[in-house]
Formats: sequence, C-alpha cells, structure tokens
Amino acid sequence: MTGESLSVLTVLWAGLVSFASPCFLPVVPVFVGYLTGQTAGVAHSRRFAVAQSLAFMAAFTAVFMGLWALIGLLGWAVGSYRIWLQVLGGVILVVLGLHTAGFVQIGLLDRVLRINYSPNPQDAPSLRRSVLLGLTFAAGWSPCISATLGAVLGLVAIRGSVGQGALLLLVYSIGLGIPFVLVCAGVTSVASRLAWFVRHRRGVNIVMGVLLILIGILLITNLSDALMSWLTNALGGH
Repeated sequence: MTGESLSVLTVLWAGLVSFASPCFLPVVPVFVGYLTGQTAGVAHSRRFAVAQSLAFMAAFTAVFMGLWALIGLLGWAVGSYRIWLQVLGGVILVVLGLHTAGFVQIGLLDRVLRINYSPNPQDAPSLRRSVLLGLTFAAGWSPCISATLGAVLGLVAIRGSVGQGALLLLVYSIGLGIPFVLVCAGVTSVASRLAWFVRHRRGVNIVMGVLLILIGILLITNLSDALMSWLTNALGGH
C-alpha cells in the first residue's frame, strides 16, 4: 500500500466517522425524512429517494471543495508568509485534538448540530430543496463534527498538491455521503450498524483527538513531507 492509498483510506474512514458521530447520527432521520418525503407522508420510489440523496451529497461536496479552494487561495495570497499560516493551522488542530480527546474542555465546541434551513415538512421533496438542504448541512456544520473535517483539511494540507487535496476532500465527501444514500434507499441497517461509534464514543474521540494532534504537530514542525516519504517507503510504495 502506498502513502497515497493510505491517505485515501484514512479520509474515507473519516467520512464514515463523521456520519456516525454521536452528535450527528441521531439527527440523520430528520434529513432522510426531508429527502425522501417521509415528513409529508408521501411514499416515493427508491430511485427517487436515491436521486434526492445524491443531490444533497453533491451540494455539501461542492461546499467542501470550495473551502479547499479558499484555503489554497489564502495560501497563495500570503505568499512567503504561508509557513506562518501553516503553523497557525497546526496550532488550531492541536487545540481541536485536545478538546476532541477530552484532555481540555472548550464550551464553544460542544454545541449540537442545528439546521438553519427548515423546509415545510408537508411540501413534496425536490432536487432544488435537496440541494438547499445539502448547502445548509455543510454551512451549519456542527463544531463537534468539524474536528473530523479539520483533521481531513490538515491531511489535505500535508499532501501539498491542489489536485491531491481536491481528491481527498472528494473521498471524504463520498465517505460521508454514501451512508446517506444507502439509508435513503431503504438500507436501514446502515445507521444501526454505525451506531457502534456512538456506543464507543469515548474511544473514537480519543483516536480522532490524537490524530488531530499528530497532524497539527506535523504542520507546526513542517515534518509532513518527511513522514509521508517514510510511510510510502515503509508500506512498499515507490
């Protein structure tokens, strides 16, 4: 396995963890109800429900890709001061990691997810509404889930290449979105199986927190390139 493959698998896993986050998984039925028309008491075909969930997924993916483009633009704008921006990002990731792992408590980061856009539950679902829900979902991303997204952005920054960063964010969005698609398609066992993350919340938070701290330290010390090179060689990459 190469370092690139390791990055892809790690980010895909992070997407699944985001979906199964203890502060988000309980509200999944709310989104699914809007996307499938259950809130309006209307039964739609599985194909219709999948189409709505894919529109929802495409919308929040566009926001994440746009966020990466904004970070790239900011890095270009600061020019020779980019290293200080990298250090600042690393410090933020370390703080997020300490909070996620439970080593420190930051009240602002304990808020729950709130939906700012609330369509009429009696209205029939449409692609337009699903896109708006996807945009709202991304824009109103809860701080308690954003730690995982922060880890992904840190890993993306480590990869350096704009193209590689875009690919990893796309993979993250797929990892987050596929469970939505499956649940909307009627595969209800997906949510129940991912409830394992809720039952083992403490362990999951510690692992994610340590990952954030490590990525933050790599950004601060600028040792990311050396580590990725070592991982690639250790895993048999060329």
